[in-house]
Amino acid sequence: MRKKTLRLICSCVFGFFAATNTSAQVQPLEQEEIRVNFDSGQILVGDIVERDTVFSTVVRIPDASWIRLQFDRAILGTAPQGGQETILRLTSIQDGVRQHLNLEHLNEWLYTSAYFNGDAVMLEVISDPGAEPSRISIPRVWAGPEFAYIERSICGPTDDRVLSDDPRTSRLVPIGCTSWLIDDPNHCFLTAGHCTGSSAQICEFNVPLSDSFGNIQHPPPADQYAIDPDSMQSNGGQGIGNDWAYFGCFPNTETGLTPYEAQGDYFNLTFPPPVSGQDIRITGYGTTSPPVPNEWNQAQKTHVGPFVDSSGTVVGYQTDTTGGNSGSPVINEDTGEAIGIHTHGGCSSGQNNGTGIHHAGLQDALANPQGVCIPVSSLEFTFPNGMPEFVDPSGGTTMRVEVTGVGDEEPEPGTGLLHYNIGAGWQSLAMNEIVDNVYDAIFPAAECTVVIQYYVSAETVGNSFITEPWNAPDAYFTAISAYGEIVTFEDNFQTNTGWTVENVNVDTGAWVRAVPVGSGGGRGDPPTDADGSGMCYVTDNRFDEDVDGGPTRLLSPTFDLTNVPGAYVSYARWFYNDDNDVDRLDCEISDDNGASWMLMESVPHSSGWITALFKVSDFFTPNNQIRFRFSATDNPNNSVTEAGIDAFIIRSFICTSPCPADFTGDDVVNIDDIFAVLGLWGDCDDPCPPYCTGDLTEDCTINIDDVFAVLGQWGPCD
Repeated sequence: MRKKTLRLICSCVFGFFAATNTSAQVQPLEQEEIRVNFDSGQILVGDIVERDTVFSTVVRIPDASWIRLQFDRAILGTAPQGGQETILRLTSIQDGVRQHLNLEHLNEWLYTSAYFNGDAVMLEVISDPGAEPSRISIPRVWAGPEFAYIERSICGPTDDRVLSDDPRTSRLVPIGCTSWLIDDPNHCFLTAGHCTGSSAQICEFNVPLSDSFGNIQHPPPADQYAIDPDSMQSNGGQGIGNDWAYFGCFPNTETGLTPYEAQGDYFNLTFPPPVSGQDIRITGYGTTSPPVPNEWNQAQKTHVGPFVDSSGTVVGYQTDTTGGNSGSPVINEDTGEAIGIHTHGGCSSGQNNGTGIHHAGLQDALANPQGVCIPVSSLEFTFPNGMPEFVDPSGGTTMRVEVTGVGDEEPEPGTGLLHYNIGAGWQSLAMNEIVDNVYDAIFPAAECTVVIQYYVSAETVGNSFITEPWNAPDAYFTAISAYGEIVTFEDNFQTNTGWTVENVNVDTGAWVRAVPVGSGGGRGDPPTDADGSGMCYVTDNRFDEDVDGGPTRLLSPTFDLTNVPGAYVSYARWFYNDDNDVDRLDCEISDDNGASWMLMESVPHSSGWITALFKVSDFFTPNNQIRFRFSATDNPNNSVTEAGIDAFIIRSFICTSPCPADFTGDDVVNIDDIFAVLGLWGDCDDPCPPYCTGDLTEDCTINIDDVFAVLGQWGPCD
């Protein structure tokens, strides 16, 4: 076997000693001992607030068929009182299989790991808050015979890649992968999840050729960018079709430019299309082997081959790659758009593989950027009088909006808009400008109980269109068209109010009332409850566990809604399903105390906590036998599935104005309201009804009778 290197978080390259075989009459496992002398140093848990990964590294032996770790020192910090023990978690980058080791297991395994297929294993230390420090040292790694890359990920008899100079791709070091600029607001990066951890430190652009021995050469510091660790979102790599990371870099120290500002281009993302004769281009920084020149090693190269597979979250293609191409963009040659992230070689069995852009976890990360990937708006919107929970069904509710510039940007007066959706799609209204860049947004009329979605916008003096929220209309604010509410039952799940759990063929993931432990950003658990009270119902609530099998059912107590004919039920729901398959969160209602059920909604994968609202009488006539049920399923068990329920409320809305003669909205009926009626004098528009504003007597005309009606309500509103 040729010599190999080990890439670790510490960015060092180590030599090795070849093992010898002197046994007779047996056929020992062909393997190689590779000396690494890795030491993590003291691992502190820091200021984590929940069980989390406190250290990670990727152990990589390029082109090995399998590897096994040998530990010298493995100090796993003592857990705090009542906490869970610190563990090691080892994950194969090739197929996502895992081994979990505590101190007892390490003794049983004689301080070695299991055998892991492929050439890389991610090692993580997982601790509770308050745990004592840990320390891991690895003196050596055992590696299986190398797979010639030409058999594994070169899709044909020869390596057909050619040199390229795409400005959008970068070399990720010291891990030795590929990353690339994308079309999110701040033009951050995507790469493979198994390329991350602390060993992902620098993105290099405009990479020169390697030297004549294949040793990589680096571009000048002006083309090197440090990764912002706070921006990193990654699932660590969990096998083919489930391997992604999203992150950003700080501006360059020499130029002050961001990577996009310096490179001037990025990839547009789109979901993978059906396979229909397209070609796929892979551009990245793969390794080389003879007869390819040494100088091409881990320099940028590209190749085009057939698109052959688009199933689930897997994309497959017969395009040449090698180690170092991990993280490369999977490019639809017909459109130039990126449809996936290259992660795995496999042409020896038919195709190389990647993770599709439509992967649910990746889409969640893109919708919720962190660190330097969070967009910095050039305008700031404030709401000095607050934002309404309820708006007048007849229209006229006012919300004050102030717009100010950020940095050198200034808002353009007169450009403020209120955007709203009352069920017929998004519409826009100009806001009333009180003084420059101070507006009153006036909500339109909407049928009582309608949930109004809305956002606001303004332009800069340079004609940039800015919204609040920044990612509207994908994100928006809400208000309910009603004069108020009467709450019949409200549960934030801080106490036990009679909910029960029923499990059917559930291996893990049963509903439990708890403070969410979260998942470190990679497994789809809610990081917190929905309403900020602390507790909610979640599935399992253990680190790195999800629903397996099922359904697990959460059943409400029985409610008597006989005297609440206009009852509505609302709840916040969380449902994560990483491959967005047939698994659902089913939300049901019963009018016979649970003997039979009717579906309110069947929820596929969705992003974050979402509040749902339903009218009980749309399903049943309210009686004294009303119950609700929430069922989460991962059956067959082939995906990461997590669910949550919080902020459960049964209420009715007030749809009759308590003070119909208060046309000015100042909670008092006085001379101003008389003048308002006089200003509306005359017949209502045809057709009538609906009756027009000011027609208190509902006779389709505004006249002296309406003035007398105002006088009849004179004084403060109740």
